[in-house]
Amino acid sequence: MKSWKNEPLTKLQLNKIQELMGKQKTYRLTIDLEKTSKYQAHYLINALLNNNLQKLIQKGVLVLVDNSASKKGPTPTQKTLKYRVSGGEDLWSYTEFRTAVNGKLHDYKTDGKNILYQIIEVDQKISPLMIKNYDLTVEIVDE
Repeated sequence: MKSWKNEPLTKLQLNKIQELMGKQKTYRLTIDLEKTSKYQAHYLINALLNNNLQKLIQKGVLVLVDNSASKKGPTPTQKTLKYRVSGGEDLWSYTEFRTAVNGKLHDYKTDGKNILYQIIEVDQKISPLMIKNYDLTVEIVDE
């Protein structure tokens, strides 16, 4: 039995990826969309909608169009944002969210085995859609 995940992407998925990539002026895809499966297309669309470009770059799916920009690194004036994440049932929910937003653990507080909160640092604002995908309370930290 053939799984839907391994079937070729649909025309609708192809159009959505092309629409989302049209908005990305500084990045280009490195993959052949014609050889992409439905599951891969679903993952790509979700990452593009949630602006999780770093994950796609790490996986080699996206590259910067201008190679000189990739060698510069962050500017000294670029400030990271800090978010307080709470309300998770287990460590996995916190870890999965932090990985999805490409965040770095800055601080945390526990009570025995229970995680009360984590403070994470991210390079860009977390989209409301991304927050909605997780059963966590996410608030920006003012410093």
